[in-house]
Amino acid sequence: MPDYAPGALGAGGVAVLFAAAYMAGPMYGLVPALLGFVLLAGASMAGLALALRMGPLVAAVGIVGAFATPLLVQTDAPSLPGLFAYLLFVAAAALAVMRYTAWVWLGWATTIACAGFVILVTIGGIDADTWAPALFVPVVGSLALMLLPGQALEHAVGRRLAYVPVAVLGVAGLLLAVTFPHAATHAGVLLLMAATVAKGWAEPRLDRLPWLGGLLFLLLVASWGLPPWRPTGEAITAGGSLIATLPGNWAPDALLPLLQTAGVSAALLFAAGLLGERRRPRPLRWSALAATVPVVGLAILYARVTAFQPDDLWAASFLGVAILATLAASAAARRGDTAGAGAHAAGATAALALGCGAVLSAQWLTIALALFVPALAAIEHKADLPPLRRVALAMAALAAIRLLLNPAVLDEAAGQPPILDGLIPAYGAAAVAFGVAARMFRRRADDLVVGCLELCSALFVAALVLLEIRQWATARHPALPETSFIELSMDVAALAVLSLFAVYLGRRAHRPVLNQAGVYGGGLAVLGGYALVVANPFFTGASAGAGPFNALLPGYVIPAGVAAWALREPDLPHHTRPVLLSYTVLAAFTYVSLAVRHAFHPDAMGVSDAPVTDAELWAFSGAWLAFGLALMAIGIITARKPLRLTALAIVGLAAAKVFLVDMAGLVGLWRVLSFLGLGLTLIALGAVYRAFVATPAATPATEQP
Repeated sequence: MPDYAPGALGAGGVAVLFAAAYMAGPMYGLVPALLGFVLLAGASMAGLALALRMGPLVAAVGIVGAFATPLLVQTDAPSLPGLFAYLLFVAAAALAVMRYTAWVWLGWATTIACAGFVILVTIGGIDADTWAPALFVPVVGSLALMLLPGQALEHAVGRRLAYVPVAVLGVAGLLLAVTFPHAATHAGVLLLMAATVAKGWAEPRLDRLPWLGGLLFLLLVASWGLPPWRPTGEAITAGGSLIATLPGNWAPDALLPLLQTAGVSAALLFAAGLLGERRRPRPLRWSALAATVPVVGLAILYARVTAFQPDDLWAASFLGVAILATLAASAAARRGDTAGAGAHAAGATAALALGCGAVLSAQWLTIALALFVPALAAIEHKADLPPLRRVALAMAALAAIRLLLNPAVLDEAAGQPPILDGLIPAYGAAAVAFGVAARMFRRRADDLVVGCLELCSALFVAALVLLEIRQWATARHPALPETSFIELSMDVAALAVLSLFAVYLGRRAHRPVLNQAGVYGGGLAVLGGYALVVANPFFTGASAGAGPFNALLPGYVIPAGVAAWALREPDLPHHTRPVLLSYTVLAAFTYVSLAVRHAFHPDAMGVSDAPVTDAELWAFSGAWLAFGLALMAIGIITARKPLRLTALAIVGLAAAKVFLVDMAGLVGLWRVLSFLGLGLTLIALGAVYRAFVATPAATPATEQP
């Protein structure tokens, strides 16, 4: 059992020394402030030195005292260079002890405390001598990497020790650079990036470390403080209108520091990646670094400078990056490095896609983004690079956001005729490209990427149809309200048909994503159908159009037919069948009633727009009775009891109308015809029901629910 007594006694002694120095200096002022600071620091350093013989408890007391000393001593003339020189000395001593003893916690505590002091200076708003904390960050980071014991890298904890301190110091340096955007603070972050690349090159077990440096570089570019600036070109106007713009400098002076720093840093990372893929044990990680950082960095610059506005110069820059990536891919392929060639090819593809975004607009940009997804799928399959699946998913997400969540899509197509409005190339090309890419990705694995691409393809088709309906409705009926009954009825019909097709295709091709998309789309169609049943033109007064092929057909007949077809499926969920059956009957009944109203008042279907005539009132009774008889016939033929009961209810409703409404509202021959028709219908219905239903042949075994 280890003996903790010596370590505890040593820690107590260091604590007593520290307390004595504190009381003599900061607490009672028995010695000058500088001497008190020296006494406190000396007690702390003594603790770190004694830790080499007496164990980690003494080291803990020493490191706490060392970093607490600057907080305990107050001076009238604080000096950031002096403070961080002292902290650098403490950090170097603690990290040296860590290297000798392999105490992982000591390295973490030291670097986190150092980062904390940088953050305190940032929060304190001290804008003088910021070069001291800025330089302190890469120096301490380099010390942490240099003094890291080689044997510690054999374990996961030791490797994390290399990443965590650099990440913490990098965050502190970024906060300092954002708060005080000077050349020195920017240089501190970039020097830390260079330290990560050097350590990753020297130690193959830390070849992910340059990625952390690349991330720090990208975050610095994204957070770089830009002063106000204007383009240097000269605008030529005539009558208040812009005629042309004379070219100026390639970039305003305010942007030169950012552009030059980003260009040099990205070039260094690109060169390090190219060299690493040739000479390091795991070349793919270096290839990915060279393929990713220049493209992402240029994209961030493009966003910061132009806010994603079309610009030929930036498109040419993306093209240049794509050419470099293509050359790197060709060189890797000649060496037989298939994975590296695929990484560079993916970088070239991403650069070309961003270049298209810098020069194209409207639907052409979406087409370009969508067409690059199959290209990534081909590279992933050819180069055996599964990580490209996530890249393709991200690019697909961008195209999907633009097509499905962009409220300006209709504004871009406004004023253009349907079919020729650019929606078909945008949505159609995206749907085909995503479907092809899903099929190509499925050759390796049927995973989330494949499912998302298939879902997006189905959504693009649905969005295309609905948007074309919108274009047609607004172009042909400009006087109708923004959401007219005609448009809504066509939307419901289109959604129902598309859902049925998706379910059919999903089951035939064994694609559960398409099947589920069809099921949910059908649910939306049913909800829309119920809404049209409730808010029908008889109550709202909406126009259904003229002629026999009016909006009543897509609003009620087509969705009801699709629902009836879905009822034929034997594996339909039990709870779904009553919903579909009730909707089918209600939609058909609503259509029959509205068809009668439309026949008499095609331009005034609302009940408050035109009174119901005697002939119309009699036609309602006749149509309802005919519908009840037809429904009864279907129920008898299909042996479905719910249909027969529903038919009896409709006939009963017609009978109640005859007795309660027609008796009071009709006179003369119309009243006679109403009662005569009801009587004959009931007699015929009774005879048919007795002959085909209420007979011994109709046993319960033949009944279907």
